[in-house]
Amino acid sequence: MQKTILRPAVSVRILSPGWVGRILPHIVLIVLLFTSLMPFVWMFFGSFKTYVELTSSKALLPVNWTFDNYLQITQRLGFLRGFFNTTLVAVIVTSATLVTSALAGYVFAKYRFWGRERLFTLLLSTMMVPFAVVLVPLYVTVANLALADKLAGIIITSLCSTFGIFLMRQFMESIPNDLIDAGRIDGAGEWWIFTRVVLPLAKAPLSALAVFTFLGNWDSFLWPLVVLTSPENRTLPLVLAGLRSLYWSRYEMYAAGSMLTVLPVMILYAFASKQFVRGIAMTGIKA
Repeated sequence: MQKTILRPAVSVRILSPGWVGRILPHIVLIVLLFTSLMPFVWMFFGSFKTYVELTSSKALLPVNWTFDNYLQITQRLGFLRGFFNTTLVAVIVTSATLVTSALAGYVFAKYRFWGRERLFTLLLSTMMVPFAVVLVPLYVTVANLALADKLAGIIITSLCSTFGIFLMRQFMESIPNDLIDAGRIDGAGEWWIFTRVVLPLAKAPLSALAVFTFLGNWDSFLWPLVVLTSPENRTLPLVLAGLRSLYWSRYEMYAAGSMLTVLPVMILYAFASKQFVRGIAMTGIKA
């Protein structure tokens, strides 16, 4: 009599062909994340190393932690003065840009007047002009206004942003006209509608615009380099550039100065990251 041998069933799990498409993007993102963060990580730990350790040791973490680099950088080359100048310029320009962009964006989105689309197209065309083309005429204008070598020369030329107007106009077009008409029927004025109805709805795109504008002015180098010549008026990027030329081999001091420059930007983005992403998503960037 032939015996039947029963063998346990072995389940073989075959990966679906789509697993590569799901894992590969994560691998690419991890590599990009590592590549982007490593310079900041090296700069952070390098700012706490001595010059000898930074140039001779290959270890990432410091053996002997020191805060002397931060003490030296804040006492040389007017670093604190440059920090104050940069903060002043960035805050004033960001505040003014939010006001002008919101007002102009609301006008282009909700008011109907002759030549509106042509004027908006002409305004957008200025974004296609490289800054190097208008650099010399802009400086001549600033010099004729007696604003050369003054922080006001940087501030006044940056009070309006074409990108900010475009961003706010794209969002405000999505606000229902019935909401605005309801306020007018109830007897509300145009300024009341703008400040009490439109602006509260535009908090997210305004936050995104604030981050864009603040970062752009905080890191601005070329225009302040052309306008500002006195050491007491220099902004932080110009101070760091001078530090690099004077202390080319002092990488630990340069790392400390770079950390003090990047830290406020990182803190700002940490607090405004949610509103920043939400503002970009709500804007839509539609034509």
